[in-house]
Amino acid sequence: MSGYWPSRDSVLGAPDRIAAVERAHALASRCLADQLARLVAEACGAPNALISLVHVQRQIVLGSFGAGRTGAGPAEIAAERSLCESVVAAGIPIIVSDATQDRRFADTAAVRKHGLSAYVGFPIRDAEDVVVGVLAIGDHLPREWSARQLTVIDDAAQLFTAGLAGEIDRERVTVSAVASTNLAAAHSAIRVPDTIAELTTDRLDEIHSFTDGLLTSLQTGVAACDRNGRLVVFNQALRNMLGVEESDRADVEPDDWPGALHLFHPDRRPFTADEVPLRRALRGERLRDVDVLVLAPGRRPRVLSINGQPVVDVVGDRVGAVITAEDITQRRRAEQLQACELAAAQALVETPELSEACANALAAIGECLHWPHAELWLADDLSGSLAPVARWDQPGRAPIPRMPDHVDTGAGLTGSVWKTGNPVWVPDIASGPLADPVAAGCGLHAALAVPVRGGEKTIGVLAFFSAHAEEPESSLIAVLLGIAAQIGQSLERRRAESYAARLARSEEEYIALVGHELRTPLTSIAAYTELLHESDDDEPLGGVRPMLEVVERNTRLLLAIVENLLDLAALDSGHTMLELVPTDLATIVREAVDAYQDLAEEQGVQIHAALPTDAPLVADPERLRQAVDHLIDNAVRYSPEGGDVEVSLDLSGQALALTVADSGIGIPDSELEMVTRRLRRGSRSTERKIRGTGLGLAIATTVLARHGGTLELRSRGEQGTTATARLPLRPPVPAQP
Repeated sequence: MSGYWPSRDSVLGAPDRIAAVERAHALASRCLADQLARLVAEACGAPNALISLVHVQRQIVLGSFGAGRTGAGPAEIAAERSLCESVVAAGIPIIVSDATQDRRFADTAAVRKHGLSAYVGFPIRDAEDVVVGVLAIGDHLPREWSARQLTVIDDAAQLFTAGLAGEIDRERVTVSAVASTNLAAAHSAIRVPDTIAELTTDRLDEIHSFTDGLLTSLQTGVAACDRNGRLVVFNQALRNMLGVEESDRADVEPDDWPGALHLFHPDRRPFTADEVPLRRALRGERLRDVDVLVLAPGRRPRVLSINGQPVVDVVGDRVGAVITAEDITQRRRAEQLQACELAAAQALVETPELSEACANALAAIGECLHWPHAELWLADDLSGSLAPVARWDQPGRAPIPRMPDHVDTGAGLTGSVWKTGNPVWVPDIASGPLADPVAAGCGLHAALAVPVRGGEKTIGVLAFFSAHAEEPESSLIAVLLGIAAQIGQSLERRRAESYAARLARSEEEYIALVGHELRTPLTSIAAYTELLHESDDDEPLGGVRPMLEVVERNTRLLLAIVENLLDLAALDSGHTMLELVPTDLATIVREAVDAYQDLAEEQGVQIHAALPTDAPLVADPERLRQAVDHLIDNAVRYSPEGGDVEVSLDLSGQALALTVADSGIGIPDSELEMVTRRLRRGSRSTERKIRGTGLGLAIATTVLARHGGTLELRSRGEQGTTATARLPLRPPVPAQP
């Protein structure tokens, strides 16, 4: 402990040092100690700062900030065994992270009585390099002092040392000048080499230069104004944060600060002149941790944390205001991106319907990021293109006139991302290879699109558009990739749940329906077989022929049901391999139409076909003929006498569309999905006793699905049904799973 607690006789009580302290005390009222203490404390984020001269067992407070006194002029405090005494005795800085755990300082009054924990003290010297005082920073919580903070404190101590030396020099110059003037009167031949004004100006210029250098070197932004609101300090760090040049703010009136300095609230409301932190501080407010959003043109948005308060002179009159600014953009961005991920996840989990869940997720992301437009596209394997699923436009903003029906692979921003599977950031979509004139014309600039994946496959694209031109931001790309992965997982999970529910329902229906459909013909066969057994042995064949015909008809029906069920099972399980070869669908349809002309004539129905010369695709021709036969058979069978069946084939994008429309009894809307499942028939067909197995549409649907196609049914009440089969030109799945 003796190395830190000085002897009054050896250091603190040295006559030369005491004389230096008293001389500095006499001149201290001319130093801006309070303002410097405040500036250093705010720059370091510390609650307390103290500038004092250290006498014997007492300290003369020249300036302070924080707890205790502020701006009340010099005062004295007891200083026996204080940390500041240790700094003076050692003549070097003392830096303590936690004084309560440091045996050298744990018993000091500041620690025991006032709860001081972290401490930094730098010595203040006079013109003769004598340590006369200390610039100290303190905190009631333990903390590690950064190199930048220590540099700021050191620079401030040197600044105060220079100012104090200047005051002492000025006093000496004045005394010397008086003596020189008297000598000049007695000895007019002796000339003083420099005037008092020149000496004083040179020293003040040195101090001002040092002050400017300190403000320039600070990484903390600093601004100050006089009592009239005119900017008098505006350091380089703050100019960099705001994205303005020195000339941009030189003649800015206080009322023009929000527009000239691009100041906004965190929710992007523009500041009014009275809301600007420096103006609030000038009115007497003390500001702590006020977030200010800076939207400088051509620059990425920045968030500053502002502290500020009024500046008062030694008698307490308000003479201006000062603020400090810390760039907390990265901190706020991390918080914003975390909130964005959470909001998107909640939207996907809490909304059961897929399209609504995606729309809510887009809204959550757009609102968190303040990007005004968002789109979600999902791949349509059938057409080989992207289809729009959801979009979001910022409330109060005119919707973007975009979102076509589909986007082909490689086309534009979304098509490029879908093709490559990699995210793409466009700093400004007004120009460049991925320019989007429609979006740019609506005031959008930066765009980011990321792939939505389902397993190893890209199944969609998530795209966002900003109102400002922005350079790529890796953290945002990473977050949106994560959100896109959540969307992909949600889509896959919902599809799996849907398939599982359909499978469970189908199994129950299958058992019930198979029993019913097989029992009906078996019952007829059993009944008529029993009648045959009961007939007389000499009964002529002609008498029992009708019963034999019933048995034969029901036997054929049973065989058809069993064969179709086995065929469906093989198709569903993948045990049946598709023989994919170049095929002409127009020829297949044309042959099927010709094959059903006889049945149509028997029914009194006319078939009209509008087919192209050819319609090439890669498919299994036998399986396609099977599906086409079932569609035409249904149309003819359910059309009334005198009815018409229209068959057409068209190329739509990267898919062929076969349409078979009849003028029959139609299907109730509630049964359109049900009749495509095995052994299910529409209620109108059963009511009117129209024969059928309930497997035709199920087989057609399964064959089309194996080719990557779909079957869509539309009913016109009791005026007929339209079946549209869509087939990709090349199946997106292998022939054998």
